[in-house]
Amino acid sequence: MGKALMIGLLLGGLLLAGCTTPVSPARQVWCDHNQPRRPSAVVVAAMTRPELDEVNAYNANGARWCGWKP
Repeated sequence: MGKALMIGLLLGGLLLAGCTTPVSPARQVWCDHNQPRRPSAVVVAAMTRPELDEVNAYNANGARWCGWKP
């Protein structure tokens, strides 16, 4: 019984190894699901400094990771 179990686990592991697909890097997934935030001048004028800093940090992150242009 022990040998049969080991053979079954080995075959199952080989089948699973053949079925795996490569996982995209986290940055690529983030880039695929996000886009630049471009608030209008009216919205920017109404934003607080921390809100504006968050939008700028978000867009800077996208520029580094995804190649977004300002």
